[in-house]
Amino acid sequence: MLMLLPISVTAQQANDIKKPTRTRVTDKDKKNNAQKTVESKDNKDTKNNAKNDTKTVDKKDNKAPEKPVVVKDEKTPVKQESAKQESAKPATDTTAKPAAPPKPKRVPVDPSKVQYDGIDVSKHQGTINWEELKRNAKIKFVYIKATEGSNYVDPRYKENIKNARKHGFKVGSYHYFTDLSSARMQFQNFIQNANRDEQDLLPVIDVEKRSKWTPQQLRDSVKVFADLIEDYYGCKPLIYTFETFFNKNLGKAFEKYPIFIAKYPKGQEQPNINGVKWVLWQFSECGRFKGVKDNLVDMSRFNKGYTIEDIMYKPGKAKPKSSVRDAVDHKEMPANVNMTEQKPAPAKSKRQIEEEKRKAEKEKRMNERKKKIAEEEAKKKAEADKKAKEKAEHIKKEKARQAAREEAAKKEAEAKAKRKADAAIAREQKAKQQEAAKKNNNKSANLLNTTSSKLSQTQRNDSIRNAKLKGRKTNKSSADND
Repeated sequence: MLMLLPISVTAQQANDIKKPTRTRVTDKDKKNNAQKTVESKDNKDTKNNAKNDTKTVDKKDNKAPEKPVVVKDEKTPVKQESAKQESAKPATDTTAKPAAPPKPKRVPVDPSKVQYDGIDVSKHQGTINWEELKRNAKIKFVYIKATEGSNYVDPRYKENIKNARKHGFKVGSYHYFTDLSSARMQFQNFIQNANRDEQDLLPVIDVEKRSKWTPQQLRDSVKVFADLIEDYYGCKPLIYTFETFFNKNLGKAFEKYPIFIAKYPKGQEQPNINGVKWVLWQFSECGRFKGVKDNLVDMSRFNKGYTIEDIMYKPGKAKPKSSVRDAVDHKEMPANVNMTEQKPAPAKSKRQIEEEKRKAEKEKRMNERKKKIAEEEAKKKAEADKKAKEKAEHIKKEKARQAAREEAAKKEAEAKAKRKADAAIAREQKAKQQEAAKKNNNKSANLLNTTSSKLSQTQRNDSIRNAKLKGRKTNKSSADND
């Protein structure tokens, strides 16, 4: 039989005994590791070896170096920045990455030596010589940064999209999505600055970072933004992100959207996003173009089987929802229409219902009076138009009659003048005839007188002869008397 000796147990040891075996072993290992670390401080080589061992363990387990364990009450609230503090911060462009260890220097790429189809630009490219850029026949499209978050607008967006369209480029706009504000607020910022009528290409949602949200929260927020874009444009937007970021945070939740993947390989290996087919591949961020002096340019190419037609925005086929379209086109605040969740309206009181009923009846009577007045005015106008038409026809007929009378008078005057002229001619001819007749009469009279004279001489000669025969004396005078 064994004798059980009394053992003094401290409170800490009692608590340790209550813990599960695995937890006790883990705690013991931690204490041993801590003790070993303290003991090896004076030995530099031992310290370096310990660090290397720790790094190896961290990489294997995908865990950060262990820190002192701090027990927290799950009910203790975690401090977070207030919304007021966030809203008070000025709008900034967060596309520039925060301070980080120096990266390898980017080596410029000659665009003439690689295959690409389009580029994207922002304020980082500075003032762009679009005339020089236009000479590059390889550029089929240009994506331009428009907005970021809920209140940032790229300062060169208006200038870039205006000049790009002016020089004949197919252009589109993209929004840099952040987790610092809601998807709806970011949507408002985008549509208020990117004019839908100035877009040739599908809109792009640029998703690259996630710090405050879980992957599910990010997916939900991007989906809300994409749905609002689809409501406004009538088509699905392009989703732009990096290969690893897509695989880790977005995944197959967006497999039905056109995907624009960024991957800068050392070789030429194409993106692989878990079986989801992509449309565009941004394969380099180091394009050195003659028209862009301030910075290098991102270059993209189409996946096999895709062309620019697959990213063209076609307003004729688009079917935007009226609520979103009207909210923007009519210069109303989008937040008031189909932008925020509507709270259920409180139940109306009996007095409110009666007041609304009286108001509706009053409005109905007013509309009826307006309708009646409009009908009377229309009737009066119709009558006035009829009278005016009749008067115009009467004036027209009167003018026609007056013209006929004037024409008849003119013809009568012409006929009278003709008759007068004919009469004058007739009188002149008659006078000529009378003159001719008078001349003829004078000739006849002279002839008659001559004839008469001749006859009288013959008679005298006969008388003288007869007298001689009778033996009478005759003289000229007697003969004449005979």
